[in-house]
Formats: sequence, C-alpha cells, structure tokens
Amino acid sequence: MLRAENLSVQYRWRQEPVLRGVNAEFEGRCLLLGPNGSGKTTLFRVFSGLTPPKTGKALIDGEDVTKIFGRVGALATNLPEVYNLFFLNAYDHVVAYSDILGGDPDRAFEFMERLGLMRDYLRKRKPWELSGGQRKAFTTGLALSVRARNTLLDEPFEQLDPAKKAWLAEKLSSVEGTLVVNTHETWVLKPFRDWVTYLIFEGRAYGPVKAGDLLESRLVKGRVEDAVITFEASGKVFSLVRGEEGSPLTELVTLDRVYEAGMG
Repeated sequence: MLRAENLSVQYRWRQEPVLRGVNAEFEGRCLLLGPNGSGKTTLFRVFSGLTPPKTGKALIDGEDVTKIFGRVGALATNLPEVYNLFFLNAYDHVVAYSDILGGDPDRAFEFMERLGLMRDYLRKRKPWELSGGQRKAFTTGLALSVRARNTLLDEPFEQLDPAKKAWLAEKLSSVEGTLVVNTHETWVLKPFRDWVTYLIFEGRAYGPVKAGDLLESRLVKGRVEDAVITFEASGKVFSLVRGEEGSPLTELVTLDRVYEAGMG
C-alpha cells in the first residue's frame, strides 16, 4: 500500500509548486489520470525516493520512503533513471537487476519481446540508446519482473500501437500486489473499470472514484451538486456528472483536452 499525506513538491527552477498538498491512498489496482505536466511522474518520483517532498510524507506499507529506500521487494517502478548501471548493455542490465532484486529475467525478456524488443537487439544497445518507446517497454518489463509488493508504472502505454496496448492492459490486470498506473489517456477507463482512480490536475489530486464511474460520466463546466467528481484546471471548475449533459470523458481521448473544453 502507498499513501501520500499532504505531499507538496517545489522545484527551484519553477515558480509554481508541482504537487500541492496531495492526499491519496493506493492499494490493489489503481489509476492516476491527468494531463501531461500535471504532477503524475513527480508523485511517482517521490514514492521512489528520487525527489524529496517540500512538505508531507510518502509512506510505503506504512513506513516513510526515506527509511526503506532501496529495500528489496518494497517497490518497483519503470522510471528510467532507476535502471542506469554503469556501461552494461540493456540485456546485461536485465540480468544484473534480476539478480540484485530477485526478479525473473526470462519473464522480463518475454514481456519485452511481446512489445518488440528482442534479446539480440538488447545485447547491442545501452538502455539510454533505446528509443523512447523501446525504453518504456524495457523499464516496464524490468519493473514487472521483480514482483515487488508495490509497483508504479509511469505512462506504460506510451508509443505503443493499439494491439500492444490491448495486450499490456490484459497483462496488467494479473499483476499481484499494489499496482499504480499513471496516464493521460482516457481509453484505459474501459479495461480498468473496477480500478480505484484519482484525477490529478496542476498538482492537486481528486478522488478516489471507480474508473467505471468516470467511464459513465460526462464533463461539464462548473460545480454540480451530486457530481461524480469535481476538479479545477486553469482556474476553471469542471464536474463529471451522470446524465446526458456534457461530453463523455472518453471522447476527449486525452486529459490534455480538458483545457480545450474550458476555452470559450
């Protein structure tokens, strides 16, 4: 289980905070949905011990992340900066990390092959020499092969074709432990309709709510009584409501388009 308690993050080079008092609890299958730049990756970086919070706590199975940083089996993630080990090629990275973390290298390689990364190719490339989509498949395969109690996947569907997205969605449904997937794509609401979901906009988290409830709701401007969820974006208030008014959330395709919906 992962819990954020009043988490705020402020980068020196940014005037506005990246996270603003985030409170959220992730257990079982969870989604974190938000547009690009909303703070999704930063929240994962805090749980991974890569970014210290300005205020608040990040707890992993009830313990502060600063006290269990690096503990084998506690957390796995596909954030690429976790997987840069000297000058080993990508293939040897899989073998080395599997040995260190008690993972299954064959499971990792089989996963990567389904997403188009063959073993011979991995022997010829360093992880940082892979393309953006290849590197995402590489780090996601590594994260899932470890079988940690908690797993964070940052935009795992990025740059995958529809067939590979469908295969990965089915694969994720069988992952054990707590799994949190973040994305800006709304199609995930359908295959993951039973997952607990938080929305995140401009560093603020809203929820929890079932993905299926978001799937059946429509986006309208303003605050509506009995809304499924209400959130703010670019100084405007939006509500997701049941009924015929507004636009289905899935029609937006990506939550980046919420800002377009707020224009005018």
